[in-house]
Amino acid sequence: MKIAILGSGVVGQALATGYPKHGHEVRIGTRQSEVGGHPVDTPTGAAAWGDIVVLAVKGDAAVELATSVKDQTAGKVVIDTTNPLEFSTGKPGLFVGWNDSLGEQIQRAIPDAKVVKAYNIVGNTLMIDPELPGGPPTMLIAGDDADAKTTVTDLLTDTGWEVSDLGGIEGSRHLEAMCIAWVLYGINAGGWDHAFKVLRK
Repeated sequence: MKIAILGSGVVGQALATGYPKHGHEVRIGTRQSEVGGHPVDTPTGAAAWGDIVVLAVKGDAAVELATSVKDQTAGKVVIDTTNPLEFSTGKPGLFVGWNDSLGEQIQRAIPDAKVVKAYNIVGNTLMIDPELPGGPPTMLIAGDDADAKTTVTDLLTDTGWEVSDLGGIEGSRHLEAMCIAWVLYGINAGGWDHAFKVLRK
């Protein structure tokens, strides 16, 4: 697939490095002229080019960016990797409260796109081909479109993940809260190479 990655930070670059190893073509949508040797374009140009669009920016920029590519993402799968993190108290928190989520805000900003929340509960170093002693970790996803979730599930499975579906995009409220648990564990454990796993009988 052609995967447009909107964002040139560590998440965007990790995905742009990993996807081609599995046969996918990538293009980073950014204002920068060069990003680690990856093909680049403007955000709107990359979004128009991609079969799938990945939002990989800081949470406070996500809705504005999504709105700017509203026309280019119509009918497409959009993977939302973002978290509404804020640290005003010195501890990790969420700037959306508990009755909404950034995933839902993004879906409302691009209503004709098929938004699927994924990747927000793990660090960038494990997003592609995570190799952990306990076996493949579990990526939890949420979204309203069943076919879009199948597409994202296939992409995740092909790149080393097990996948569990939380249902509609409102499940982002819980996934974004899980990011806080991931961060707190990392702080207390002194490292960031950890992921969640769902065990089923």
